[in-house]
Amino acid sequence: MKNKGLLLSFLIIVTSWSWPLAAQQQPHEIVWAANIAPPFHIVSGPYANQGLCDALVDAFKEALPNTKHKVEYLPQLRIGMLWEQEKNICFPCMIHRSNEQELIAFSNPTHTYPTHGIITRPGLVAELIEKYGNPIDLELLLRDQLYRFGQPVGRLYGKLQPLLDEYVIGTPQHIDVSGDTANTSMMSMILSKRLDFTIDYPMVKRFYEETEGRSLAFIPVTQLVGDIILGAVACTKNAWGDDTVRQINEVIPEVQNNPHFIQAQDFWLESSPR
Repeated sequence: MKNKGLLLSFLIIVTSWSWPLAAQQQPHEIVWAANIAPPFHIVSGPYANQGLCDALVDAFKEALPNTKHKVEYLPQLRIGMLWEQEKNICFPCMIHRSNEQELIAFSNPTHTYPTHGIITRPGLVAELIEKYGNPIDLELLLRDQLYRFGQPVGRLYGKLQPLLDEYVIGTPQHIDVSGDTANTSMMSMILSKRLDFTIDYPMVKRFYEETEGRSLAFIPVTQLVGDIILGAVACTKNAWGDDTVRQINEVIPEVQNNPHFIQAQDFWLESSPR
């Protein structure tokens, strides 16, 4: 009986040691919440899997080989809901904003973007510049409510958002465009005169021109002149997210030197819009 008691005690001790060890051997998992919005993430066509954020996620996969990676394509609004529910996800291409720290744990910056501007049809450029300058004073443009503005559902515009909320959101001059092809649909609507302009990065215009073969125009706005837009990874603000961001920060220098990611930036983030 004494030997049996010693054996039982030994098994309990071994189990108490081995269980935490087995738990520690489970790989850390990052669920990358990707939003289908070319050219950030591209899921079809000639540039499939060659978007800027596709390249960024691939670079993190290479830099974190002992981490399990999973990509899920989700609408922007759904991603926000998952953050509110503290589900463990990371959004790879978030604009780094210091005032959004409640639900989001930001990594260090990974890259920079050219600033947003007006994307419109070439035939409307001279009229807009004559009225509102070059760069365009966005507040004057929106205040007049003469031109129809379109945006993807759930899209936000940082420091420009208060102007949009004040002058056009909820008015007949504002149109929300839904679906995975919202950006492409908006550009076609602009060229067919169903919309007059949207606000976005030069690379969104570039993607449309590369894939559709039709030309658009880009005009900078005064409210963003001199701004630097930083991209970063955004993870859920909880213990998992804090640990994930720590691991991500450790490999960002390696990611920034990844040839595939550098190539994607050179192609999509060219400084001078075509």
